[in-house]
Amino acid sequence: MVVSGLRGVGKTVLLGRLEEEARSAGWVVPTPIEVKSTTDFRSEIADLAYNALLGLSTRRALGDRAKRIGRFLTAFKVGISPEGFEIGFDADSLAATGVSGDLERDLTFLFQELGEVANDDETGVVFLIDEMQFLDRVELEALTAAMHRMAQRKLPVALAAAGLPQLPGQMVEAKSYAERLFSYPRLDKLPPGAASGAIRIPLDEEKVRIEPNALERLVQLADRYPAFIQAYAEQAWNTAKGLQITLEDVEAAAPLVLARLDAEFFSVRLEKATPKEREYLSAMGALGDGWQLSSAVATHLGRNPRSVAPHRDSLIKKGLIYSPQYSYVDFTVPHFADFMRRTMPFGSVVVQ
Repeated sequence: MVVSGLRGVGKTVLLGRLEEEARSAGWVVPTPIEVKSTTDFRSEIADLAYNALLGLSTRRALGDRAKRIGRFLTAFKVGISPEGFEIGFDADSLAATGVSGDLERDLTFLFQELGEVANDDETGVVFLIDEMQFLDRVELEALTAAMHRMAQRKLPVALAAAGLPQLPGQMVEAKSYAERLFSYPRLDKLPPGAASGAIRIPLDEEKVRIEPNALERLVQLADRYPAFIQAYAEQAWNTAKGLQITLEDVEAAAPLVLARLDAEFFSVRLEKATPKEREYLSAMGALGDGWQLSSAVATHLGRNPRSVAPHRDSLIKKGLIYSPQYSYVDFTVPHFADFMRRTMPFGSVVVQ
C-alpha cells in the first residue's frame, strides 16, 4: 500500500495505525523510517532487515540460515562502489556472501531470504516507510522489484509507505508494473460530516457542548483538513471559559491559530527555500489558489520558463511543490498560497 496526499492529512498517523495492526496480528514490524533527502537508503533498509531478522530469531532457532543472512546484511550495508567494495573491508570475504552491488538484485535477494524465514514460521514482515518521495529512481526501482518478487513467490513481506502526491507517479515511472502491484489510497480533506464529527465526537465524550454555528465556523476555518481541524478546535476549547464552545470563542481563537500555523507549520517549510525559490513560491501564491501553469508562473516572474525550471525542480525535490499534471504546479501544503500572499507578497522577496 502506498498512501499519498498533501501535508497535514494524516498519512503518518495512518502508518502508525497500520504498525499497531500488524503487530497485533503477530507480524514482525521493524521500526518505521522517515526518508529525508540525505537518507542513505541502503544502510537504512539493511538496519530494518536486521531488526526483522532479530524479531524472527526470537521465535525459532535459525542457526546457519540466520548467520548467512547476517553476513549478507553486513556486505549489503557496506555497499559496492564503482571500483569495488568500500575501503576497510575484505573484498573477497564480502563477495563470498553473494552481494552483487546491484541494489535491485541484492534487495530482492534480501527480501526473499526474510520472506522464506517468516513463511516457515507462519508469520510475516512489514516494512513501513514515510516520506518515500525522497527516494531516488534507482532506490524506487529496487524496492518495487523486490516487492514484485514477493508477490510472485507469495512470500509474507509487505510494504506500507506514505508520501506526497507525486509518489504514485514516481513509482509507476520507476517500474510500470508498480501500477498494479500496489494499492494507492489518496488522503485529502475530510467529507463535511466527518470533519464535523472529528470535532463533535471528542467534545461529546468530555461532556462539552458546541454551538451549531461555532461548529460550522470551525469546519469552515479548517477547510476540513485534519491538521487544521485539530489546531482550530484545540484553540477554541482553550479559549472557551466553560463546558460550551461558542461562536465568539471560535472567532477569538482564529487569529491565534493562524499565527501559530504561520510559525510552526508554514514557516518551517519555507526555510528550506533559497531566495530565488521563495520568489517562485511568491509568484505562485500571487496567481491564486490551486494548480498553476508553470508557464504562467514564469510569465509572472518576467522570466523565460526554461530559466526558472531549475527552481521549480528544486522545490519539487524539497517537497514544497509538486506537479499534479504535466505543465502544472501546486503547493504540497494546504493554504500555502494564502500564507505566501500574507507574509511574502510578490515583489517583497529580495533576490540576491
